[in-house]
Amino acid sequence: MSDDAKATGTGGDDDTYDVPNVAALSGRRSSTRTAERRVERQDLSDEELAGGGASRGTSGRRTSEPIDEEPEEDAGAGDKPVTINVSPGVDRRLKAYRIKSGLTNLEIVWEAVEKADEDGWEKVVAAAVPASTGRRFGVRASQIRYAGVGSNSVYTRMTPEERSELRRLVRVAKVPDRSKLIAISLNWHLPGAADKPA
Repeated sequence: MSDDAKATGTGGDDDTYDVPNVAALSGRRSSTRTAERRVERQDLSDEELAGGGASRGTSGRRTSEPIDEEPEEDAGAGDKPVTINVSPGVDRRLKAYRIKSGLTNLEIVWEAVEKADEDGWEKVVAAAVPASTGRRFGVRASQIRYAGVGSNSVYTRMTPEERSELRRLVRVAKVPDRSKLIAISLNWHLPGAADKPA
């Protein structure tokens, strides 16, 4: 396997990149891969970093190919801070679990998301949504008050691949954004009394 294939996680000579699934991202990150991505990015010229031309840099990656479905995010930008808004109850349970387990926020987030994915998003989201009140007109997903979501902020950093996987899961789970998806997953997974839908 070539060095380029090892650096991008592909198994052959083609230039395609398989975004890892939730199981591959659940707390099993490699600092070596992060360093390799930084070196790979440094090998690109200024024009290639700006997206000009279909030429290849010394890293062997095609810069004109879209890396992600959301064009506004530069997938080569590296780790970015992510804020998750959780309820006070979920925040307390998260801190207690972090102390007991010795895991980081990111590892716990992926553990929770992986568990929710295994159990089925329809079931997990239904447990976080209050029963409908029989309104004449429906309520938009952005107006739903999900159990586990609140005003307390939890911070972590995520790679482009992790953010991409969360965007995919947001569509699968049919929730408004990744913060709500993570908060719902944490409420579902963490030990202790789960928040109930209001």
